[in-house]
Amino acid sequence: MNIHTDEILKRFQAEGILESVQGKAEIQNIAAVETGSKGDLVFLDKKDFLEFVIKNRPSAIVTSAEFADKVKESADAVFISKNVGLAHAKIKTEYADRNWRDIEEWGKIHPSAVIHPSVKVPESCVIGPKVVIGKNVKLGENCVFQANVVIERDAVIGNDVILCPNVMIGWGCEIGNRVLIQPGSVVGGEGFGFSTDADRHYHRIPQTGIVVIEDDVRIGTNCCFDRAAYSETRIKAGVKFDNLCHIAHNVTVGEDTVITAGGIVAGSTKVGKRVIMSGQAGVLDHLTIADDVILLIRPGVMSDVKKPGVYAGTPLMPMGDFMKSQSVFRNLAELKMKVNRLDKQLNPKEENSQKKI
Repeated sequence: MNIHTDEILKRFQAEGILESVQGKAEIQNIAAVETGSKGDLVFLDKKDFLEFVIKNRPSAIVTSAEFADKVKESADAVFISKNVGLAHAKIKTEYADRNWRDIEEWGKIHPSAVIHPSVKVPESCVIGPKVVIGKNVKLGENCVFQANVVIERDAVIGNDVILCPNVMIGWGCEIGNRVLIQPGSVVGGEGFGFSTDADRHYHRIPQTGIVVIEDDVRIGTNCCFDRAAYSETRIKAGVKFDNLCHIAHNVTVGEDTVITAGGIVAGSTKVGKRVIMSGQAGVLDHLTIADDVILLIRPGVMSDVKKPGVYAGTPLMPMGDFMKSQSVFRNLAELKMKVNRLDKQLNPKEENSQKKI
């Protein structure tokens, strides 16, 4: 990497990511704010990190107007941004992301890949070792399928899709544009549908719907998305999943929702837009969660969440109520002792009779 600060400003000023730059510098690397030094570009958004940039003197800093004057003597160039976090995401993605399309290791299409003759593979795609692509699969441009990816028959894959090792896309499922799926995840595995007979033996109900993943979705490692019983399980545009998430059959997840590690949503539930679920969230089936809901502290959702807001705990309650209940819970032992003392004072005869027995 050898990029001038003028180039970075030109690239990101037009879309409002950067406002201006004071000074000039050549950038060889994008580094952590704690360690960045000569030749490095760093991102400063908290006063806790001021001491690092003052000490290490990186070549360029992206920061807010609030901190610009404090660090202008510590770097050759200082970029101003209204949203340093967003600038970090955009600039690092542009200049320092992994090269997903590197063909030096395996070439464009590895000879061990198995591709059905009905599939047209665009010249822009990269296909790694032991990839399997089934009959009538439709592939977009600039896709990358790493080792052991399996795409079953009749699936549709959009443009700029990256499937990491051991990802499986089930038959007939649809993947939008710019989707990134991390290793080991399954899109379109069979939903969990069974019926019992008089002897309580379980009988499988075939799940013949599909999963639709819309544009700009990111799926973490070892996630599972179950195909619908009849229609579709749908993940709408911009949704981000952490690792180890499970979305059951017929679920809909609204745009720009974030589900972090271990999140589970049971069948036929509808999750709104811009919902945030913290780690190990659990949502029961056939529920509705409104837009702009935040679920915290191992939330257990057992009924509809009808209004935007912050909720926590199991059973789920508004955050204010949760904090009050936690305050009481921490003092339960002391409260029990007080109640016992009051009971002895109010019922001395009852205590004496128990001693005689």
